[in-house]
Amino acid sequence: MMLALMGCMCATFTACGGDDDDDIPGQDVPGTVTYYEPCFDWGSNTDHVKAYMSGWDLVEGSNDYALMYSNGRNTTTVTYAFLGRNHGLSMVTVTYITSNANYIISEIQKRYGITLTKDDASSQKGDTVYSGNGTIGGRMILHSTGATVTVIYGIPD
Repeated sequence: MMLALMGCMCATFTACGGDDDDDIPGQDVPGTVTYYEPCFDWGSNTDHVKAYMSGWDLVEGSNDYALMYSNGRNTTTVTYAFLGRNHGLSMVTVTYITSNANYIISEIQKRYGITLTKDDASSQKGDTVYSGNGTIGGRMILHSTGATVTVIYGIPD
């Protein structure tokens, strides 16, 4: 389920792009992307997440199963999935427009006391995948390309 959502998220972000030479705000500019800690209140409803995300822009097309938010600088997108029993919060995806995966990995390891290890079997040229089990009650996957870093947080199936 997590890999399917990750594939959907990657398709969402690549399908919305334009020319390869688009000027992407915040890309490769030191200090413009900061780690964001999303809502980890697993099982909570959409109203709870909406309150947590006040101040962020709710993306058009969000619904009872998926809420997508963007920060004001368009450098970070947070997507919440409400699946399973009672449609409670079960997965969060945070995508940063940055090529600096090391910064995000460092923040995750420091905040949650885990080690993200490179998954050579899933990594390909230009794509690097790291994974680990976190103290936030679930599994964590980090996917890095040349321009983005996506972190997927999810509770066990």
